[in-house]
Amino acid sequence: MGPDDGGAAWCYGQAVKVSLPVVESRSAVYEPLAPRPAGFAVDGVPPLVDRQGRRYTYLRLSVTDRCDLACVYCMPPGGEDDHAVRRELLSFEEAARLIRVFGACGVRRVRFTGGEPLVRKDVVELVRLVRDTTDVAERVMTTNATRLRHLAGPLRAAGLDGVNISLDSLEPARFRRLTRGGELADVLAGLRAALDVGLDVKLNTVLLRGDTDDEVERLVDFAWDAGVTPRFIELMPLGEGAKLPRSARVTAAEVLARLRHKLAPAATHQGAGASSAPRGPARYHAAADGSGRRVGFITPMSDEFCGSCNRVRVTARGDIRACLASRRALSLRDLMRGGASDLDLAWALHWSLTGKADGHFFVDGQVHEHEHVGMSLIGG
Repeated sequence: MGPDDGGAAWCYGQAVKVSLPVVESRSAVYEPLAPRPAGFAVDGVPPLVDRQGRRYTYLRLSVTDRCDLACVYCMPPGGEDDHAVRRELLSFEEAARLIRVFGACGVRRVRFTGGEPLVRKDVVELVRLVRDTTDVAERVMTTNATRLRHLAGPLRAAGLDGVNISLDSLEPARFRRLTRGGELADVLAGLRAALDVGLDVKLNTVLLRGDTDDEVERLVDFAWDAGVTPRFIELMPLGEGAKLPRSARVTAAEVLARLRHKLAPAATHQGAGASSAPRGPARYHAAADGSGRRVGFITPMSDEFCGSCNRVRVTARGDIRACLASRRALSLRDLMRGGASDLDLAWALHWSLTGKADGHFFVDGQVHEHEHVGMSLIGG
């Protein structure tokens, strides 16, 4: 079989839907890798395509499962019970090698995540290594920005193109409570530093009903005044988020209703890069005044976008995870440390997608697997 048979899904074998056991660990349920078929990649390494025909061009790579904050919908108050120790983390050389293999499989964009990626010592060197030794077209990061004030310049010089900054409140006391100790001033200083060095900046906000939903317009105005794009992400029932009441979720439709006087009513589109291909799951509404400003919405609950998923995740431990909502994993780290070739790794990437489900099952009352996913452990 060739690398791209008319756009059809390309994989060896058939996916089998298996119910994962509910266990205490929020890290992973590991699966053994099937042997690499003799005919794999005889005509070149094929692009990453799953059995549903979804093509993967976007890698989210976690560099640490630790964070200097503990947001109420993400991290338990005292941290996770099974944070990785140093030797369990991917080295920067291992991470860069994986990105090169992903690049050979068609991945063009890498996002560094955590936990909080800026707590990983010398993370600037990882960005530089990826820039210098891989051919991915775009290198971006998601951060809480508490340490960005000092690292924005070095990151930009190392080859980082942009940052998504998590910001759920503009009220210092409320921000401190939601993050369990974070200082809003540190985040705002990081935001200013990112803009000063020319990083592309977006703000990510998760609203909680009865808590932060009264800040919708203020957050949009703040972002637009700063020259950045605000985005609202619906609360997902993952890990700590699953412990919050369903009533805490604020839908994109509700936010749009509050912003109807600011936004063009029918002007929605997916964000794209230089090409017309979508870069991620956000859909954007243009400002009503024609200024070109936008507000983004990520709607995993009210308007599932799994059918157009183009993202694959690798955790700080080196586990490849086909879906945010599943603990199903394969250890790429162990393969590398066991002597796997790049071709072996490419096969592992393809094989890991064969069991990916059609959707995340967040609204299926019979499925609870996603509730046992540790957000910081998978990379968000």
